[in-house]
Amino acid sequence: MELGRRIASRLTEATFERVAAVGLANAERNQRVIRHSILELAEASLGEGNSAVVVAAGPSLHRRRSLERLKASAFTGTIVAVDGALGACLRHGVTPHVVVTVDPHAERIVRWFGDPMLVAPPRDDYFRRQEMDPAHAHDEIMANRVLIELVDRCGPGMKVAIATSAAPAVVDRCEKAGMTLYWWNPMYDDYDRPGSLSRRLHAMNGLPCLNGGGNVGTAAWVVTHAVLGKTRVGLLGMDFGYVPGTPYARTQYYPELRELLGDGFAEAFIHVENPFVSETWLTDPAYYWFRDVFLEMAGAAGCETFNCTEGGILFGANVPMAALETFVAGGGRP
Repeated sequence: MELGRRIASRLTEATFERVAAVGLANAERNQRVIRHSILELAEASLGEGNSAVVVAAGPSLHRRRSLERLKASAFTGTIVAVDGALGACLRHGVTPHVVVTVDPHAERIVRWFGDPMLVAPPRDDYFRRQEMDPAHAHDEIMANRVLIELVDRCGPGMKVAIATSAAPAVVDRCEKAGMTLYWWNPMYDDYDRPGSLSRRLHAMNGLPCLNGGGNVGTAAWVVTHAVLGKTRVGLLGMDFGYVPGTPYARTQYYPELRELLGDGFAEAFIHVENPFVSETWLTDPAYYWFRDVFLEMAGAAGCETFNCTEGGILFGANVPMAALETFVAGGGRP
C-alpha cells in the first residue's frame, strides 16, 4: 500500500510527460475546426434548475443499475456524461445533454462514440480488459456496431465539451454524427510559470484552460459546476477503483505496473474500505491520485457534490455519499 501511495504522489509529472506532447500536437491540428468555445455552453438551455448528474464509467454504474434508476427517477436536471459512459447511457434511454472528452489517444477514444473504421477486434486488448463498459468486453464488434447506430441517431441532440487535445478521429466522428462541439484547453501546467504550455496553448487559440484533475470524470464535474453553473451535483459511476475480487490483470494500469515493478506489481495496489456499502475496494496509484485531487478540488468548488455511485473510493467531508434517489429528491447531507 505504501508503495502505491508513493507512486501516486509522483503521477502529476508522469501524466504530464505522457499526454502533453500528443495533446499539443492534436490542438494544432484541431485549430481549423474550432467554432465554439465551451463558454458558450453556459448560455445553452440544458435541463431544469441548478442540479446536475455527472455520469462516469466506473464499474458501479452497471453493478448498481444506476442508469436504469436515473431513467426511472424522471430527473429533470442536467445530465453530463464522460465519453466512456456514452454507450451505456444511450442503451438505457438516457441521452446526456453534454458529453465530455479529453484523452488524446489516437485510436482508443473514438471507440466510445462508435468507430466506423473498426471491422475486426484489434490487437490492443484495452476494451476486452477494461472494467468500464462490459458490452465492449463481451463482443467488441457488435458493441461498436450498436454504438454507431445509437450515436448517429442521438448525436444531433447532444453537445460535446471537447478538449483541444482530442484526437482528429474523435473530432471527425462527433462532427459526422451531428454533435455540436464546444472547445476548451486542458490545464497542462501552471499558467503563471515562465514557458507555460497552458499559456502557450491559450495564446494559440484563445480558449479557456480548465483544470480537469487528470481524468475525464473530474473534467466532467468541473465543466458541470464551473461552466454550466450547477450548484448541486450528483456523481454516478465515479469509482476511481475496482470492485472487490477484481483480478489485478483486469485493472486499468496493470500492464504499466507490471512493466515498472515486475513480479512485485501487487504491492502497488491499495485497498480502501467504503463505509457506505461496507466493502473493500481495490485501487491503483493512478486512481488513488485522481481521488486525492478530486477531494481537494471539491473543497474549493462553488457547488455541493454528492457521490451517488454506491461504490468506489471517492468519499470525504466535501463529497458525502448518498443514494441516487435521495439526491434526486433534494436530500443528501446527513
